[in-house]
Formats: sequence, C-alpha cells, structure tokens
Amino acid sequence: MRKLFPGMGVSLSVVRAVAGGLALSLVGMAQQAWALTAEQIASKLTQIPVFMILDAQGERLKAVSETDANVQAPVVFLDGPTAAAVLNQVEANGQDAQIEVVDLGSVYREMADSNGVAPLLYFPIRSEVTAAVAIQPEFQGVPLFVPRRANSNSYLPFVQGDEVSLPMFFSREDLQTYVNWVFEDNPAGAQDIEVEVMSLEWLLAAMADSDDTTTNNQFNQVRLFPSSDVLEFIETIRQRQDQPSR
Repeated sequence: MRKLFPGMGVSLSVVRAVAGGLALSLVGMAQQAWALTAEQIASKLTQIPVFMILDAQGERLKAVSETDANVQAPVVFLDGPTAAAVLNQVEANGQDAQIEVVDLGSVYREMADSNGVAPLLYFPIRSEVTAAVAIQPEFQGVPLFVPRRANSNSYLPFVQGDEVSLPMFFSREDLQTYVNWVFEDNPAGAQDIEVEVMSLEWLLAAMADSDDTTTNNQFNQVRLFPSSDVLEFIETIRQRQDQPSR
C-alpha cells in the first residue's frame, strides 16, 4: 500500500485506524474562476485553528494518492488529540515530527496562491461527525451546523452591531449554546429552530464555483465559528508551555 506520509512510514490504513474509521475527504482547490475570490474565502477561515504535522525539515505531512504519486494533499486535523495520535504513529516509526497550530485561512491562501493544484485532506472531529450523522445519516466530511427557523425556513442570523451574518458552527454544542442565548427571554422560540448540517468541503467548493448572485450574497454573509473545545485545548497547551520548567 502506498504510504500516506512519504518518508514518514505511516500508511493510510494506520491513519484510518487512528481516526476511528472516519470518512476522510479530499478537497481540490483548482477552479477556473472564483465566485468568491481566494482571499475572500480565506478571510472567512482565519478564525479556524487547525493542526498539521511537520517533519524534521519543517515540511507539512501530505497524503499521496494510491493511483498517482504526483497527487499529494496536505493533511489538516480539526482537533489536537487526533493529530497527536497520528504524531505518535510517526514517532513510533523513528521519525522526528511536531504539531503545528495554524489558522485554516493561511493554509487555504497558500494553496490558492500556488494555482490551487493541490487538495487538502481533512480529519474531522469524531464527536462532531457523530452529531452530524444523527441529523443526516449519510453525512461525510467536516460538519458545519447551521440554525434554521422551521416555520419560515430561514436561517437564524448572528447580529453584532450593524453586522448581520449567517452563522455556521464547527460544534453542535456551540450552536445549541448560541440558540439558547438568542432565546434566553423566550425559551419557546428555541423550539422552532432546526439544525441543518453541511460539509466544510462542500461549502468551500460552492463558494469557489457558484455563479449565482443570490447564492454568492449568502456566501458573503457566512461567518464560521470554531469549536470552543478546540480553542480551550489550544489555550491549555499554551499555558503548559508558558509554565517555567522545574
């Protein structure tokens, strides 16, 4: 079997086992024309932290196509524990590596600047995939949860000052926290909210490819909210690193 990480000695089957059998998705960024520009899309991703594994030379680990060795995809982990599990597999094979935390916007921008010829391989958060499958049994990919009003079939907006946006959450629990906050003074109103799930992969592809003005206007209003659990995980790691050694 072709290796997932050339030179790292980690096969695709091993990483699938570490990921718990999650369905992994490749997203190609090559497009003939941008409905939203690469910079517009990247700007929506800058608040989303992701984890990538660097080898001893500082190169990001890539997946390699089993049918075409020239097709390689940087591997993006949506949560730290999964990245750490894969890192352990890499180190168990005698390779030096480390985890890098970077915003997804930077990764997207970098890929688009290189003519978008390389895709990305996403490892979603297992618990969020479970939540997504409960809503949409055939779901695959990195889930985004969107609150929608059932009666009017309209999305529940996020309002901050004069700015109105369409919120999409990487965490099902964070979405519920938001809904509870919106309807704090009217709990019955929360009963009208349904949760729609879509994949990050689909959203990015649609943003880059849509030629419909109305749809593009909606895409411009999208605001992505990172998982609060992931943010807390990163903060915990940083606090540990800042502590003086004894």
